[in-house]
Amino acid sequence: MSSRRDSGETAASDHVRRISLATGKLTAASRQRHIVETACREGYVSLERLVRELDVSAMTIHRDLRLLGSRGEVRRVRGGAVAPWMTTAS
Repeated sequence: MSSRRDSGETAASDHVRRISLATGKLTAASRQRHIVETACREGYVSLERLVRELDVSAMTIHRDLRLLGSRGEVRRVRGGAVAPWMTTAS
């Protein structure tokens, strides 16, 4: 299971790196699309991982998560975001 997640994480990171190298910097829309795709594909994405993969500040990710949460594209949780259909354990 971890090897599948590692390969998925690597593929996502490689995709982001290619975009970043081609343009010099990701646009807000590209960054936000990456966040939504990762959260939906894996169920959860951490703020720390997004900061590392996207090479932006934690505040930038917080702003993106706030915007995406208000649109219903992800659901904000402590430390990151989950796919909008995910439920929390009670």
